[in-house]
Amino acid sequence: MPTYRQRTTAKAAWSEEDLLHAKTAIERGMSKRQAAKTHNIPFTTLRDRLKNDNMSIAEQVKFLGSLYYGLSVADLRKFVYQYAELNNIKTNFDKSSKTAGYDWVQGFMRRNPSVAVRKAEATSLNRVSAFNKEEITHFYNMLGDLMEKHRFSPNNIYNADETGITTVTDPGKVLAKKGQRRVGAVTSGERGTNITVMCAMSASGNYIPPMFIFPRQRMTPLLEKDGPPGALYTNSKDGWINEELFVDWLQHFAAYVKPTQESPVLLILDNHSSHISLPAFNYCKENHIVVLSIPPHSSHRTQPLDVSFYGPLKAAYRHECNRHMKTHLMAKITPYDVACLFNKAYAQVANISKGEAGFRATGIYPLNPNIFTEQDFLAASLMVQDSNQPTQNEDENVGNLGGAQPRDMTANQTVTSSLSGPLLKTPNEELENPALGSQCPESESPVPGPSNQAIFDE
Repeated sequence: MPTYRQRTTAKAAWSEEDLLHAKTAIERGMSKRQAAKTHNIPFTTLRDRLKNDNMSIAEQVKFLGSLYYGLSVADLRKFVYQYAELNNIKTNFDKSSKTAGYDWVQGFMRRNPSVAVRKAEATSLNRVSAFNKEEITHFYNMLGDLMEKHRFSPNNIYNADETGITTVTDPGKVLAKKGQRRVGAVTSGERGTNITVMCAMSASGNYIPPMFIFPRQRMTPLLEKDGPPGALYTNSKDGWINEELFVDWLQHFAAYVKPTQESPVLLILDNHSSHISLPAFNYCKENHIVVLSIPPHSSHRTQPLDVSFYGPLKAAYRHECNRHMKTHLMAKITPYDVACLFNKAYAQVANISKGEAGFRATGIYPLNPNIFTEQDFLAASLMVQDSNQPTQNEDENVGNLGGAQPRDMTANQTVTSSLSGPLLKTPNEELENPALGSQCPESESPVPGPSNQAIFDE
């Protein structure tokens, strides 16, 4: 039986109740030192606990950002003011505008360097709701089965996708006189001509020469001038890919990859309607090409080309277009210049590291079904809950900032009650049994179960 040792020091003799009383006294106007002395709490301890409360506000801000409902600086100032007013916290905030001051925001950013103002990428509701655990798990299960059956090497795992380029690009930021009201940059026109380019890369960093689809009735060799070596040049009425052009691309793809029965090729695509046709199925079956489609509306997270390649490629293309406009005075960029400009950008970006990074970041190769965490699926889970939950009054939500987050709190309601400090529950606590669903392209309501993911296999 262990020996009982009687406490001989008064260190850390305060309780959580004492800490709560001290915080209440500070909110009512008492100084921190006086509150620490009154409630027998070391001043440094009280100061650190109050600092942690402020850090937890930062955690809520980051949490909302991960749910695609990030707060702007104006939102943060507004909700901090409302939180202070409803909880009778003494502040020097401007009561006429009913917002916290910029000084508070600057201090908050200094105290929390992990929080930064970022430019948000527009993400549709379909993308948010479709990226759910059930869909993604189903995709990786199918991928795992195919990998086990065919034993694909990284040289034989490809991702292909279309993207659009235009003759009119954003000029970006330029140097100009400080204080100048309008700063302009010359472009080819008000609206450009959109051209589709289909690229493909492998998990080992190999690239298939791209296919260009011009919005024309007839082709001319002038459009191919100084383009990427081995590229395929085609046309359609609207400049988009269709079932016939996709079969043409499959033939172009097979000519470079040369799949055989002993060495089949895995081709990962999105589920665009042009990719799923009987002629395409027959060609893939006859030429040992195994096709797996990613879940709908999930290409921003599961498609290697979107994750690591197309962003740098378009940035390089914009740079080449801007350089062309500056070196060719009063000359417009036309579809006849696109192949040359694209080739310059493509040569800079199409490297081994981009291919390897894209497949690794998406968990396709090396196969990693756990590449995405519960936090990544939380936004979709909240949206499914939001479709079945009533909306509460905003004032009631803000008033709840000092209390625990309700279990039926939805994503939209979380935005208005985001400044509760340490009081939001963790994702696992908040969503013990999230009702997951898949976003069906033909319907606005989520449909349980895996969506229409296609496999062309022998």
